[in-house]
Amino acid sequence: MKKLTFALVAVLALAAPALAQNQPAVADMTAYDGVHYKRATILTSDLERSLTFYRDLMGLRVEVEMPLKPTSYAYVMFNIDTKAQMRMAMLSSDTQQRTLAIIEVKGAPINIPTSPRPHSMVLESPDLPGMAARARERGLTVFKELELTTVDGRKGKEQGMLDPDGHLVILYQLNP
Repeated sequence: MKKLTFALVAVLALAAPALAQNQPAVADMTAYDGVHYKRATILTSDLERSLTFYRDLMGLRVEVEMPLKPTSYAYVMFNIDTKAQMRMAMLSSDTQQRTLAIIEVKGAPINIPTSPRPHSMVLESPDLPGMAARARERGLTVFKELELTTVDGRKGKEQGMLDPDGHLVILYQLNP
């Protein structure tokens, strides 16, 4: 019996390197496939006002709405005093899940630079003229519509506007 056990152990020991070469390492089973864009996050002093813009005007839907605890990583990342109260909404389109988060901050100032504007969101619009008109009706800043030629040669229109907090949103609509 000792000889059989020794022989079995010896065979396994000799075969182990060959078996290992045919098996992918655990890290290889979940190969890195590059950066995946998840969402933009913006700050607001009035979540309902922002939802009126992004939900009612832009057509996004609220997937999640919740208060944030003072232990939330958002306090650290956005440099918000933990005495402030924050709540968040995550919005989705019909084709992209939770690509925009809006965090309301109460009890701490939010300063959004206006010149130069440090960021923008670029959204494809199914009705650029209608969205721009409705934004104007709400008293929002809407910039001049311009002709668009994409880097791959497609044509359309683009137009910028400021959301109620002053975040730059650029809409575009490609020609059919």
